[in-house]
Amino acid sequence: MESKRVQDTKQRIKNAFLELYKQKRIEKISIKEITEKAHINRGTFYVYYIDIYDLQEKVENEAIDQIKKHALPVIRALIMNKKIDTGVLPKEFFYGEQAMLELFFGERAELRAVKKLKKIMQETVMEMFDLQNGIDDLGKVKLKYALEYVSSAQLGMIGYWFKNNMDLPIEELGKIIEKINQNGVITYISKELK
Repeated sequence: MESKRVQDTKQRIKNAFLELYKQKRIEKISIKEITEKAHINRGTFYVYYIDIYDLQEKVENEAIDQIKKHALPVIRALIMNKKIDTGVLPKEFFYGEQAMLELFFGERAELRAVKKLKKIMQETVMEMFDLQNGIDDLGKVKLKYALEYVSSAQLGMIGYWFKNNMDLPIEELGKIIEKINQNGVITYISKELK
């Protein structure tokens, strides 16, 4: 286990990186900028990270672990067509970790990072419905299309919400996603919005 001092140093580096990432693309961020913002020297940075891309990867992986912890219970409930209990919604996570979520939903989000989230969602669906076995080759191809649709739609809505400064309460976003998942987008548009 890391000491408190090491944890604090890594957190300062992470915070500096995320602050800069919100302002510019990864290739425009320098180690010097990060170390100055984090109030550490370059050598300290290199104790923990190989380069800026290693830092990015580690921050993304930490974020994905948090997303799994906070968002997967909601995704599971949505997939099973259950009502979303407001106590299950990861409100504190989405509102409290906006800087970290920029990696996946912000203006500078990289396709590679978004694909990681899609893969997690797709694997969750496959696990929930035990879709690893008993499907013929054509069924496997169709399944890939269905999983791409579901994961793209869910992440697209969350990304749109995020980019629009979370203009709806998360409970309202949850209701919209729930209704679209249960009834389809065309039914939602034609019946819910009239």
